[in-house]
Amino acid sequence: QKTNSSQHPTSTMPKKCAEAALSLLTCMEETECVLKDKKTVSECLKDEIESEACKAQRNAYYTCKHSQLNMRTRIRGVRVY
Repeated sequence: QKTNSSQHPTSTMPKKCAEAALSLLTCMEETECVLKDKKTVSECLKDEIESEACKAQRNAYYTCKHSQLNMRTRIRGVRVY
């Protein structure tokens, strides 16, 4: 499946975690790693020191993705705090 180059990468994601992914992506795009060092978001995410500023968004995305695999959460739904 080809994606249109003008589409945002999260537009093809499942809707459950798209909001968390977009929040993480937006946060990472505003970090010094991406802006000053001209690295990609995925490169900056691999470096824990560089992605420290977006730790809350990263944890929210991880929790969302993990809940899709957790059978109890799949039945009861994702917890929203």
